Amino acid sequence: MTDPTDIDIPMPIVTPRLLLRPPQEGDGTAIHEAKLASWDELSKWMIWMFKPRHEASAEDDEEFCRHKIEQFKKKEDITLLILERETGKYLGGTGLHKCDWTKRFFQLGYWIRTDETGKGYATEATTALIHYAFNALKANKISAYYAEGNTASQNVMEKAGFEREGVLRKHHLLPDGSLVDEPTYGILSPEKAPKLDVKWG
Repeated sequence: MTDPTDIDIPMPIVTPRLLLRPPQEGDGTAIHEAKLASWDELSKWMIWMFKPRHEASAEDDEEFCRHKIEQFKKKEDITLLILERETGKYLGGTGLHKCDWTKRFFQLGYWIRTDETGKGYATEATTALIHYAFNALKANKISAYYAEGNTASQNVMEKAGFEREGVLRKHHLLPDGSLVDEPTYGILSPEKAPKLDVKWG
């Protein structure tokens, strides 16, 4: 069995427009502001948006950062901030989750703040992580999923080279308490992804 402590996870990841890096102490404020600005859209789809808006706080997101910092240290989860490379503006989140270092399997997720959607940031970040995971982390497979009806998320997966593998019926719990189908996607090689100038370390 692979010992995660022996694995190098080089950071940050840099693309022509973006910088992806793990959370740091103090990032909670920027994350909270972006979530509030995007609440109406995120609360339709994201299962981590259960708390009512009036109860959400910047301290919640600061605690989220602390938790993800510890998970990154233990190499259990690779949560990343998506930042605009030139300005440092927080654009959204992404990452490689459910890290299985024995099989080298990862699950990829992403979201972009509402006022920055439609600019290709999610596709660029996702493509960068595909190249990173296969080349830097020696991945064998990356999986992804979306809630049926979230066509924006579906489009990102397909543009980045993921292929549909199946569907888990009535499997995705939405913030409103309803269950919808969850189409599942996978990618087995960086050759399936668009070419991108991406560096790390």
